Amino acid sequence: MKTLPRFALLCSAALVLLLIGCGGKKKTEPVPVGAMTEYRDATLGYRIQYPSEWKVNGSAARVRFYSADGVDQRFLEPTGPFPDGAAVIVDITQTNAPDSMWKAQVADMTKQGFLVDKPFPVTVGGKAANQVNYTGHYTAQIKEVGHHIYLSLDTALYDLRFAGFGDLHDAHKAVFDAITASFQLPKPTEKGRDQTLPSEAMSEYSTPFFTFQYPDNFNFTNPPKGSNDLVLELRGQNLSTSVRFDVFAAKGLNVQKVFGQVRSRFPGNALAGKSTVSGQETLTLTYSPTGQVERRLYFAVKNDKVVRITLDWVKAQRQDYLAAYEKVISSIKFK
Repeated sequence: MKTLPRFALLCSAALVLLLIGCGGKKKTEPVPVGAMTEYRDATLGYRIQYPSEWKVNGSAARVRFYSADGVDQRFLEPTGPFPDGAAVIVDITQTNAPDSMWKAQVADMTKQGFLVDKPFPVTVGGKAANQVNYTGHYTAQIKEVGHHIYLSLDTALYDLRFAGFGDLHDAHKAVFDAITASFQLPKPTEKGRDQTLPSEAMSEYSTPFFTFQYPDNFNFTNPPKGSNDLVLELRGQNLSTSVRFDVFAAKGLNVQKVFGQVRSRFPGNALAGKSTVSGQETLTLTYSPTGQVERRLYFAVKNDKVVRITLDWVKAQRQDYLAAYEKVISSIKFK
C-alpha cells in the first residue's frame, strides 16, 4: 500500500485541525416535547402551555417563558456574558387597529437591521393569524433566530414571539409547535351564571402518571413538590375550592395498607368510603376542614405509586361542585 509523503500527512492533519477549529459549535439536537404546564392569565383569560422546567416572568399583557436561568438577560443584552437559550414571549396590546400595529412593528424590525421574511398565514387558537420569521445578527458569532405570530382581534393584538440564539430556534421547533397548538383565547362569559362555580366547559391535561379533565375556569398553582413524584393543584375562582393531585411511592403497599397508614392523620369523624378511579379500587375520606368548606380525598395505588386526589368545595354549593368534580374523577385515566 502506498503511503502519502510526510508533507502531505502534515497538510492533511493541519486541514483536519483547521476544519475542527472552523466547524464552530456542534449542532444542537432537536429538543423533544416533555412535560408541559399550563399558564392561564387570571386577568385576560387566555391559556398557553409551556415546558414545565422553563422559567416564567411577567404577567397579564406581557408574559415571558425562558428555557433556563439567565436566558432572560441574554435577550435583554445579546452580546453580554449570558447563556444561550430559547424564549416564548406573549405580548397583548389593546388597539382598534391591530393589523396596522403589527405591520408597523415588522417595518421597524427591518429598519433596525433584522432580516425579515414575508408574512404568511397560520392558525392559532382557532383564529387566522400571520407569521413573520426573522433573523438578527448582533456579531459574527451571535445570532438570534425567531418568529412572531400576530393574531388580530377587534380590539387587541396578540403577539406570540418564539426565539432562540444560534440554532436553538430550530432545535425547539417541536416544542414551539406544541406551545402554539396549546394557545387558547379567553372563553365568553356564561351570562346569568355564578362565575365562581366550576365551568361546564372542560379542558384536558396530561401528566407522566395520568390524564384528566378539569373545569376550564380553574387555574394552575405552583405548590412545592417536596419529596413527591408529582404535586399538581388547580384552584377555582372561589379560592377556597380546588382540585389537587399528589403522587408518591407506595413502597410495595396496596391501597388498603396505604389507607391504613394515613387514616390517623385525618379527623376521627371523617367519613370513609369506596370508589373507583380509572378502573382502580379507591378508598375515600370526606370531612370538613372549615365551617364553610368540605373536602374529599381519594387514595389509589397504580404501578407502585400512590395517587392521592383532594377535592375542596363550598358547602353551600355542594351540588354544583360535586357535579363538576364527578366529571374530573370520571375523566382520569392512569398510564
